[in-house]
Amino acid sequence: MTSQFRTSLVIALLAALFGLVPAQSPDKAQASSDQTQANAARIGSLRGRVTNSDGQPMANVTVNISPIGRAAGRRPGMPGGAVQTITDDEGNFQVDGLLPASYAVSSAAPGYVTLPPEDENSAGIYHPGDSVLLTLVKGGVITGKVMNSAGEPLTGVSVNAIRVGNVDGEADATPAAAGFGRNWRTNDLGLWRIYGLVPGSYIVQAGGRSGGPNQFSEFSEDAPTFYPSSVRDAAVILTVRAGEEVSGIDIRYRGEKGRTVSGRVVARTESGFANFGGIQISLRSAASGAQIATTMQMDRGNSRGFALYGIPDGDYEIVARRSGFNPLESDEVSAPRRVSVRGADVSGLELTLAPLATVSGKVIIEKKPGAPAAACQPQRASFIEEVLLTAQRDEAAREALSPDVPRPAAPAANGEFLLRNLEAGRWRINALLPGESWYVRAISLSKAPASAPVRKTAAATQPSAASVINVARDGFSLRAGEKLKGLTVTLAEGAASLKGKVVTDGAKPAGRIGVYLVPAEKESADDLLRYALAGTRSDGSFQFSHFAPGRYYLLAGTMPEAGSSGSALSLSALDNTRRATLRREAEARGIAIDLSPCQRVTDYQFRTAGAFEIRK
Repeated sequence: MTSQFRTSLVIALLAALFGLVPAQSPDKAQASSDQTQANAARIGSLRGRVTNSDGQPMANVTVNISPIGRAAGRRPGMPGGAVQTITDDEGNFQVDGLLPASYAVSSAAPGYVTLPPEDENSAGIYHPGDSVLLTLVKGGVITGKVMNSAGEPLTGVSVNAIRVGNVDGEADATPAAAGFGRNWRTNDLGLWRIYGLVPGSYIVQAGGRSGGPNQFSEFSEDAPTFYPSSVRDAAVILTVRAGEEVSGIDIRYRGEKGRTVSGRVVARTESGFANFGGIQISLRSAASGAQIATTMQMDRGNSRGFALYGIPDGDYEIVARRSGFNPLESDEVSAPRRVSVRGADVSGLELTLAPLATVSGKVIIEKKPGAPAAACQPQRASFIEEVLLTAQRDEAAREALSPDVPRPAAPAANGEFLLRNLEAGRWRINALLPGESWYVRAISLSKAPASAPVRKTAAATQPSAASVINVARDGFSLRAGEKLKGLTVTLAEGAASLKGKVVTDGAKPAGRIGVYLVPAEKESADDLLRYALAGTRSDGSFQFSHFAPGRYYLLAGTMPEAGSSGSALSLSALDNTRRATLRREAEARGIAIDLSPCQRVTDYQFRTAGAFEIRK
């Protein structure tokens, strides 16, 4: 360590501890002062209230406010991460000093869970200036007993409830493991009780290791037993509702010895282990994709071995993933490797890590020369840092190396963004916008054409113009580990919105109804940013927001894909055949609406005699 580096480190530590700021040149000091003033003008607050299911305030409840997509600051010039506060006697809370960003807000109390919001902000994403209402409800409970084959109680057996879907048995995005960080074990009578469960469908596991809170016990190396006394594929699924206790879930423990699956993780180069973070090794069922076991391996010099214990016989896929600490670099992941466990341990596996891809670009707000700004008069100012971008794989490339979904990215104040952890394949970009006045006008990629041998002529000395890919229509392809640049997301002002309710004159179709929005202008037939689908809520209501002004057809149809009730889904992945079918049906039914710039339609009555079905 050099003397200069040591001095800089000491100054940085003193500044962090005592608020000291190193001396700056006049120019730099003025720039810093200007930036501080600019940030101060953009600082906002989040305020809200936490109640129980009866609407009564909940005091002394912890509220967590976490920036999404990037770190946000609480005060000008001071970087920060999650913010935590406590509700007052009336259940109210407020956090000040928040810079523009998108925030996730959640509350926690022992035995309670937070239900998803039912208002228009169904994504649960908030921005400074918003008012938040959080409802805590009593979590579900599962209780039972673990016994051996003779019916005698077993003490100290780990028990876990694994969430496999919502209360209707449908898969959703809620984390699968319940009660992570808690030590669920049987007592001296063999009894166990798991509480604070999010409503949903669960299977219950006794013994073995699931990657949750019960890592080690005398039963850790056994193959897990699932309620009532079976392997995972034959486990009985339990439905747990808010505040409900499901009792009598007695498990007859099989006591079968599990197998060990072991090996080592290899980086392609030794430098690949620089800033080496934890490596997660996951074993998944080859048939269902369900996670069977996981372990975390930390760097220990040259020792990068791993072992998974208590594995029952079966066919699996194993994947290793390393998450680093550099926010500008992607994680590294190994290709899935097939593992067959049949009556013996499996050893000697080698999992080679390779970096995932990144996509960088810029979000811009279009300003047409000479065109007046759309007078939407938003309730609050929106900032480009509040935009959230996500990458979505095409339907034909859904199978992933790992179950992790790429995290959203938020642009910096200058619009620049970086999407990380993308696998090889074909992708599309979705944008979640703040406020109500912006819409996505275009998503494009400037990419230089592949080089080819050319004759050295005068014409050949001219540089080739970069090709522009219409990402909204065609998507884009990524190679393994590629660092793709040049993506541009263009926003425009003057967005329209439409809220209404479906009124079905004929017989109600099977399945949930959706409302399609289809551009009526022929010149917009290939503009996939103008197509959308909104699933109706239980009362038939739906909504579309952040849409380009123009003429649209409306069409009622059955939902071909999962989506949040009432919210709009992008149909950018529609192929030409399905898009033509959708347009033809919409034109034939002829139900159209004109949306002018900044128009807010809030009470549209959509009468339909039946629902159209568009197949995948």
